[in-house]
Order: sequence, then C-alpha cells, then structure tokens
Amino acid sequence: MNESFVLYEGILWEPPNGYFLLDHHLERLKRSAAHFDFAVDLEAVRSELAEFARQLPSGPRKVRLEASKGGALVLEHETVKPAAPLRIALADEPVSSGDVFLRHKTSRREVYERARAAHPDADDVLLWNERRELTETTTANVVLEIGNERLTPPVSSGLLAGTFRSHLLERGEIIERVLPLDALEETAGLFLINSVRRWREGHLVDR
Repeated sequence: MNESFVLYEGILWEPPNGYFLLDHHLERLKRSAAHFDFAVDLEAVRSELAEFARQLPSGPRKVRLEASKGGALVLEHETVKPAAPLRIALADEPVSSGDVFLRHKTSRREVYERARAAHPDADDVLLWNERRELTETTTANVVLEIGNERLTPPVSSGLLAGTFRSHLLERGEIIERVLPLDALEETAGLFLINSVRRWREGHLVDR
C-alpha cells in the first residue's frame, strides 16, 4: 500500500468547554491507525492536544491534527468561519463504495479534489456511488429531511463516519438509511454536518 499519506482529524476547540467530541475523534484515529498500521499513541496525542490548547486564542478554533506512520504529530489551528447556506453541486461521476480511503480521514483526497475541480463555482460537491446511492460531500456528511425523519447514508455506501454524525446517531437525532439519488427529489431539506461546523444548510445547483 502507498504509505505517502498521513492520518488527520479536524477538531473544534471551544472555550471554555474544550475540544468538542474529542473521544470520538481519538477513537476514529485509533481505528484508522490500526487499519493502516500507524504507530499512534493515543495518550500522547491527548497530552499534546492539551498542551497545544494552552496557546490557543480565546475564540473557537479548528485544530488540525496530522499523524504520520511513525507516530509523529503536527498540530495547527485556524479560524472557524461563520456558518452560512452552501451552494451544492452534484458530482459528475460516481465514487467507488469499496474505496478504503473514503472511510478514513487521510491526506489522500484525490477523489474529493477531482469532484471540486469539476464544479469550481459551488461551495461543495455531493458525491454518489456506483449504485447511484448518495454518500457525502467533499467536506461533510449529508442529512436529508424526508417526511418527519432526518436521514443519513450508511458507511457501506462509501463514506467517512464523521464524529458529529456518530454523535447524532447515538442521540437518535438522525437515522441511517440508503439514499438513492432520487431521494433528492423528495427531500424537504439538505444539510451538511461535521464536528467543526455542526449543521449547515445546502441548496443544490446545476441540476
């Protein structure tokens, strides 16, 4: 397997509460490290995050954590931009539901970059697989509001199990369901979710 990639997590730092869903992020990092045989010491990661937090500004920040195969960590932070409705394009071609890199958060982002490059005027791109099932966007998990339910595609469709997605599933606020492309015709709302920006509304364009 090509080893020229790193694992990463994007974690919201919110004073005074600290890192949002930190245990979910560390558990996902642990799973990915085990899958790709990366030497990641979770207690060391937790300790370095705590130390890093001491230098952060007073407002919310997105903390990017990168872990190399040998276990070296890089931590950076950036501003969290205000949430706003997003213009979402539908991808031109399917992704493969069997692509392992869609299920882990890594620096291998060629699939996402191709989709974004094909729709430079959109804020994000909604992906779908070879079975014409919706998966995710290039930056977030997807929720469709159909009837009285908020539905999100299962990992088996070919997507990253986002930490905020997992949190909402545990709380029963969203439900997993295979969503064919046709579901876009019946949805009353399209939402993008991730742990840094939480809920954002999306509007399909170029259809």
